[in-house]
Amino acid sequence: MIGKLIECEADKNNRYYRVIHDKEYKDGRRFPINEVVVSDKKIDLNATDGTKLGGFYISTYEYIFRWLIRGNTLCEVKIPEDSKIYKTVSENGIYLAEKIILKNPIKMDDDFATKLYLKSTLPELSYFDAMAACSICGYINTALKVCNDKINKNNIDVAISKFEEFCKRREDEKYISNIWKISTVQELYNKLKEIKNY
Repeated sequence: MIGKLIECEADKNNRYYRVIHDKEYKDGRRFPINEVVVSDKKIDLNATDGTKLGGFYISTYEYIFRWLIRGNTLCEVKIPEDSKIYKTVSENGIYLAEKIILKNPIKMDDDFATKLYLKSTLPELSYFDAMAACSICGYINTALKVCNDKINKNNIDVAISKFEEFCKRREDEKYISNIWKISTVQELYNKLKEIKNY
């Protein structure tokens, strides 16, 4: 049996971040800036399934790099006084809050993605997912830097497998269609195959 996914209450005064879209989501909603936003689902402190945790997923600066697939704008997150924040058991610095205030939006680009990468401290497998996300988002310089820094003959098979799984999951979720036709996805995939065949 899987254990509970929430580890403990966290310090609401720490600096947290969330990646959002600056345009409307498919359902027409948009995250407002400098206003309290309340989650549709309350946090379930006893949840053993990530889809049932509720709340908003947020992270710290050193882990936010893995969330770039979620949007094109990075925001600081403030936790309102009447709300709590919880740390999950994830090794990826995942926190949950039912209420958040998004502040100081910064539009994402390839250079900024690279800055986030250089400040990140993710587990190895999360870098493979983040690298795939960067290629999907068009941040090819960042994706290739991760590839050059993190991929070698010893982990190339795992990296390719994770890349393919990540892309398939995005298509299955209908997050993006024709993912394999995106030029930056093809470029990174070809680079991974080069490393494997070298």
